[in-house]
Amino acid sequence: MILKSISLNSFRNYNDLQWEPHTGINFITGLNAHGKTNLLEAIFFSVLGYSFRKKSSEVINWHSNNASITATYQLSNINIDISILIEQGGNKKILINGSEEKRKYLPGRLGIVLFRPDDLQIIKGPPSGKRDFIDYNIGVIEPLYWQNLTQYRRVVEQRNHLLRNGSGHNDSFQIWNESFYRYGAEVLAGRIKLLKKYIPLVQKMYTDITGGHEELEMKYLSTLKVTGKTSIEQIILEFIAEGKTRQKEELYKRQTVFGPHRDDISFLINKKDARYYASQGQIRSIALALKTAQIQLFYNENGEYPVLLLDDVLMELDDFRQHYLLLLINNHVQSFVTTTAMPDKISQFTNRVYLINNGILREVI
Repeated sequence: MILKSISLNSFRNYNDLQWEPHTGINFITGLNAHGKTNLLEAIFFSVLGYSFRKKSSEVINWHSNNASITATYQLSNINIDISILIEQGGNKKILINGSEEKRKYLPGRLGIVLFRPDDLQIIKGPPSGKRDFIDYNIGVIEPLYWQNLTQYRRVVEQRNHLLRNGSGHNDSFQIWNESFYRYGAEVLAGRIKLLKKYIPLVQKMYTDITGGHEELEMKYLSTLKVTGKTSIEQIILEFIAEGKTRQKEELYKRQTVFGPHRDDISFLINKKDARYYASQGQIRSIALALKTAQIQLFYNENGEYPVLLLDDVLMELDDFRQHYLLLLINNHVQSFVTTTAMPDKISQFTNRVYLINNGILREVI
């Protein structure tokens, strides 16, 4: 997927921007707080319909009532024209090739990869961060997974509401339980299916990064006893059995204590838990492997490389890891790399360099 052009109006500190980026690696330089991340946010927004920051309404310039993004993407030999109007309160109007559509029809599942410094915290962070990484970064590839996940979250919220109110024994709770088992099984099976494709890619990337000197294992830790061969109906039976076992605990704690929303992922380097034993260099290698594997997964699933957004993360990597990443994406992946300085050592990978100053973008190379 290639971003051919993008226009912004009243988006963050961009009053009026018209831009046609290079199809290769675009370096975006400038001082902090001048709009580098805002530009990546707009690209991300144009293909997924939401911000990677906080509320969508916050992207609107303070002196305007709305903001707009207009972008054209190329998929194979087909152009997709996207227009998004963001209104106060977060309401959005999305047009795809001139027709109003829902957010789910945007081309996000066809490929966009975001790599930020926060991603370096995934490995040692809480389970919620690992689940979010899978759901928001890998899960977008499969629309049905997202539909089931949305329903599952709604069911868990309602189930928790009933538990908090002491209604864990009534008929209504049992009705919600049936949905909890069904959607929970679908989400769990969907995650396992995605990870079976993704984990081998992560392991290969890590092996390449470390020159084969280290072995990475990535394990999905479910609160239920399932394997990659477990069917949906079998998982439902596991949910029912676990529900009976944990019933007293749930009534006491007044919350849902098992299910995909409680699962975790572990990373082992040479059989040792990375949370406790990995060095900073190893953590960076795992994070880099996760992102480069994500790029490869998009290509495997869609036949096209995704758009890559690197937000102030390149300088977090040492020279070897920088070179590995840039060599991997060079001539394959349209990339947008923000940095406060442009090191000479990576100039060989440069297709375009832009400078941002107070929301004004100009080409310098």
